[in-house]
Amino acid sequence: MARYQVHKMIQDLSHQLGLMERFQADRQQVFAEYELTETERAALTEASPPALASIGVHPILQMHYLLFSNPDMASHVSMRDYLATLAKEH
Repeated sequence: MARYQVHKMIQDLSHQLGLMERFQADRQQVFAEYELTETERAALTEASPPALASIGVHPILQMHYLLFSNPDMASHVSMRDYLATLAKEH
C-alpha cells in the first residue's frame, strides 16, 4: 500500500483549490510539499500504471492520477481498457 502522503496528494489534486494548477506548473515542488520519497517521486513522474502500482497506489487513485498527469488521456482510455491492462500485469 502506498504511503498516506501519496494517496493524500492524489486526492488533494481534485479537492484543493489551486493545487492542480501548481502541479501542472511544477510537479516537483508539489512532491516536495508532500514530503514524497525519491522512489515515490520517480514513480509519480513516470506516471504509468506499473510505476504507480510499484509504490502501492490504489487502482482507482492510479486512474485519477493518470488523468491529472495527462488530461488528454480521458479521450484515449476507458475503464474496460484500464482494467484489462491491470489484469495483464497481475
